[in-house]
Amino acid sequence: MIEKEETMISEEEAAQYDRQIRLWGLEAQKRLRASRVLLAGLGGLGAEIAKNLILAGVKGVTLLDHKQVILTGCPRDLMLRLDQLCSQNNIKVFCGDVCGYYGYMFTNLGPQYHYVEEKPKVVKPSRESADGPESKKAKVDPSETTMVKKMASFCSLKQALEVDWTSDQAKASLKKTPVDYFLLQVLLKFRTDKGRDPEPSSYEEDSQALRQIRDDVLESLCVSPSLLSDHFISFCFSELSPVCAVVGGVLGQEVVKALSQRDAPHRNFFFFDACKGNGVVDYFGPN
Repeated sequence: MIEKEETMISEEEAAQYDRQIRLWGLEAQKRLRASRVLLAGLGGLGAEIAKNLILAGVKGVTLLDHKQVILTGCPRDLMLRLDQLCSQNNIKVFCGDVCGYYGYMFTNLGPQYHYVEEKPKVVKPSRESADGPESKKAKVDPSETTMVKKMASFCSLKQALEVDWTSDQAKASLKKTPVDYFLLQVLLKFRTDKGRDPEPSSYEEDSQALRQIRDDVLESLCVSPSLLSDHFISFCFSELSPVCAVVGGVLGQEVVKALSQRDAPHRNFFFFDACKGNGVVDYFGPN
């Protein structure tokens, strides 16, 4: 929620947030300062998100830690209901989770999210310029920038998770689809069935359950279970602090971008695989 912005920033605030003001501008920082955030879920990931939001200078962060209403660590059905409710009330939605070496973030900023992006200024040739095709071309001036207004469209979590993989277009894009998307579906189904995440204390039992859930979920999506090899099973136990730091940092930064309406947001999934040491952003849902 963004409250009515105050017109002035004190000298102390200007000094404290000097680097951020230089990065995304005074107006964006003022919007951050007028914003209040409700953060539900205070596990390892929630703590990292809270830290990044507070350091960015938001006006207030309300912390809510209750297993039945959290957005980091809640069942799939609850996330779907919360996302639907927020969408109906034009409220931005962020979901995230970490399971072992794997982490993800989902963003729903509404069907029409407006933001500005800083771009190098394009200089048009003057009438007095010399003749010739090269002289008539517009050129980019790296020393000057301009703010460009843009719009991005987001879908609901339900639409993102219920992609029809039987369509020709989906089949054609399957080879380029991050396997993390299907891994997320498996982990969410495990949480729904067991009421918890995989635990080291029940490694053998949970490993068998993950393997069976993998087969059932991928077959229900009309996708071959071989797409997600058994390799993932050994790496999705516990909530690892380094993975929380990465995903929490990305998620916190995306909240800051959404509140300040500066720079292009991640649309609409971010997946992190610590086994590979990289992250990927991809969109799932109707175009």
